[in-house]
Amino acid sequence: MLMLLQAAYADYLEVTLLGTGTPRPSIERFGSATLVSAGGQFFLFDVGRGATIRLKQAGITPNQIDKVFLTHLHSDHISGLDDLWITGWMWQRQQLLDVSGPTGTHQLVNGLRDAYAADISYRGANVGLDDDKAKIESVEIEPGVVYQQEGVTIRAFLVEHAPVKPAYGYRVEFGDRVVVISGDTTYSENLVKHAQKADLLIHEITAADPALLKRNKRLNSVVAYHTNPDQMAEVLNKTNPRLAVLNHVLLFAVSEEQVIDKIKMQYSGDVTMGYDLMKIGVGNTIDIQRINLEN
Repeated sequence: MLMLLQAAYADYLEVTLLGTGTPRPSIERFGSATLVSAGGQFFLFDVGRGATIRLKQAGITPNQIDKVFLTHLHSDHISGLDDLWITGWMWQRQQLLDVSGPTGTHQLVNGLRDAYAADISYRGANVGLDDDKAKIESVEIEPGVVYQQEGVTIRAFLVEHAPVKPAYGYRVEFGDRVVVISGDTTYSENLVKHAQKADLLIHEITAADPALLKRNKRLNSVVAYHTNPDQMAEVLNKTNPRLAVLNHVLLFAVSEEQVIDKIKMQYSGDVTMGYDLMKIGVGNTIDIQRINLEN
């Protein structure tokens, strides 16, 4: 019986959308953050505004997170990193916080060390918190395998978010299960390549009313480096995941229902809108539930 339970556990991933929003302040959609649990390990992809609060609502304390992977260095993907780091230390994280990301990640982490040096000193002197457990380290990654331990393999791949370079998506493999996280990107053939045979594709989405686009040149620049519904349908038809969940939801004068309907007119597979605290279990079946936002 124990061997059967272990086998089942080794073929199951759980994904929690902690933040499905954008730079817009929103109580419903916090900044980008996606938590993946595999084999008893936690991996956090991006740490946007409010990620630590969403972790609490999901029943996870910040000291349980010691591995972070950044897709890119836009503010809405990193603005919660300091909170995760320091709050996890206050809860006595037992290992250093390991932050992997694109070029510039060293500068980000070094800046946080400088910014919070006084806070760490005060808390250590006042209540005896262990300064050694406040360590944070950074790794600037290249495309390819960026993590491989205890049956979990994480691969980084380049996506199209120019002028942001490099910008990464991630492919998480555990047993026969595969989860792909797009990060911010417009249509990307490299993402299509790396999303083959995915059980779950978590992909960003944007859409805007055409009349609004005609009046607003700046908005055209924003939409151009994200993925619109037509492009999303093309990605899905080329990858055909068991389930696609839309993330980083950036809509201008169009509804979520209109976006889903437009994609479904061109793609017959399963696709749904993502929401904060949506939990997705990926095993023999794919199960979705929502955690109560009032927790």
